[in-house]
Amino acid sequence: MQFEGEIATIQRRLAQCRDMVTRRSTVLARVNLQPGETVLEIGCGGGFYAREAGISVGRAGSVAAVDISAEQIAEASSHCAGLRHVECRVADVVALPYQDNSFDAAYGVQVLEHISAADDALREVCRVLRPVGRFVYLATNWDSVAWCPNEPDILARIERTWAGMLQHPNFPAGLPARLRQAGFRTLRQTPVTILNTTFDENTFSYWLVQMVTAHAVGRNVLSLEDADSLIADLSALSEAGRYFYSATPVITEAVKAGVGHQG
Repeated sequence: MQFEGEIATIQRRLAQCRDMVTRRSTVLARVNLQPGETVLEIGCGGGFYAREAGISVGRAGSVAAVDISAEQIAEASSHCAGLRHVECRVADVVALPYQDNSFDAAYGVQVLEHISAADDALREVCRVLRPVGRFVYLATNWDSVAWCPNEPDILARIERTWAGMLQHPNFPAGLPARLRQAGFRTLRQTPVTILNTTFDENTFSYWLVQMVTAHAVGRNVLSLEDADSLIADLSALSEAGRYFYSATPVITEAVKAGVGHQG
C-alpha cells in the first residue's frame, strides 16, 4: 500500500482517533524515552509519534523520523514544527541514512508488514542502534480479527476487499525469529487488544475501512459504489447496535544483542 494522497489523509485522520491516541501512549510508554536520548522512528507518517517523542527526549536529545513518502514527511515536518531536535526525513528503512551505533532506541508501528524486505529493514534498524539499544514494534496478527462475525455477507465483502493488502499479515507471530536473525534479543510480546462496538470516527475500525476501501478502489479491486455500500451497511449495523470489531495488535520489545550473541 502506498500511503500517499487520499490514503495518507485517511491515515492522519486515523492517527487522531481515540483508539490511536491510546495506542500511541502505550507504545511510547514501552519505548520509555529519557531526556537526552537519541531515537529513530521508522515509518513516521504524519509525525504524531515523533512529536511526542521529541517532547520526551527534550532539546538535549534528538528524534530522527523517516518515511518513504515525501508527502508524509512534509506533514510530519509541519506537525513537529518548533521542535528543532526532531528531524523528519524521506528515507527507505532498508537503507537508513545513518551511521552505525547512532541511536539509543528505535520504534515503529504497522510498517514492516507492508514491505517485502522486512528482514533487511530489521538488520538496518539493528545496525544503527547502539549496543543494547531498545527496539519497540507494534503490529497486528490479522488472523485474530473478528469483524461482524454474525453478518456472513458483510464479512465476505470485507475479506474480499482486504485480500492482498499486506506482505506479512501475521507479522508478530514470526517476529521473534526475525529479530534473532537480525541481531536482536527479544524481551517480551504483549497484546494490546482493540474492541469497537460502534462504527464512527473515534474508532480504529472506521478509519481502517476507509483506508482499505480507498486502496481497493484505487486498484480497481472494488467499485466506488460497492465501497460506499459496504460503509453504509457497517454504519447501519452500528446504529442497530450490532456492529463488532476486535483485533489483537502486539507490542514486541527487543534489544540489540551484544557482540557474539544471537537471541
